[in-house]
Amino acid sequence: MGKNIQLPTRIREMSAAEYAIVSGVCGDTLPYRFRIWITDAAGVDGRAFTIPTSLISTILEMPETGFFAGVAVGYVASIVNLAYLINVGTDYGTLATSAPEVLVHETTHVWQGKNSTFALSYVFNSVYNQCVVGHAYKYTAGAAWKSYNVEQQASIVEDWYTSGHSTTSPLYHYITDNLRKGDA
Repeated sequence: MGKNIQLPTRIREMSAAEYAIVSGVCGDTLPYRFRIWITDAAGVDGRAFTIPTSLISTILEMPETGFFAGVAVGYVASIVNLAYLINVGTDYGTLATSAPEVLVHETTHVWQGKNSTFALSYVFNSVYNQCVVGHAYKYTAGAAWKSYNVEQQASIVEDWYTSGHSTTSPLYHYITDNLRKGDA
């Protein structure tokens, strides 16, 4: 498979059905539905990814002083992030029915952004763990929530959801003790 990325051609607000799924997972610790947008963009190899809109303004309004100065300004500006873009490629029209695991995983990143001091924190953590550390998604259950990187956290939530979202699951305490409390 190629390394091509797909630029967005469609964008919409998260649907009520999608929001019902992720609210069932995260409780009331998500941003309002009108602040979560779905696009048909896709990352490398068609992978889904989620970004706060403050990252877009950082890139588009980058000063001539360079990339790192722009990132620093954007990082501080991410305290007041307005919305999130969940980019899901070909799953655009079928998240609630055919790809709820993608919806839950990517919305966990929205949750991470909303419940952190800086909305961009999870983006840098994700990029670092995927590109530098490797094995960003693999985890062993039982450790403290904050010891996991953002991709491991999203994988824990996704795995709990896809295994039937049972209250007897060994992953359930992460949902009740962290996710539903807004404890990023």
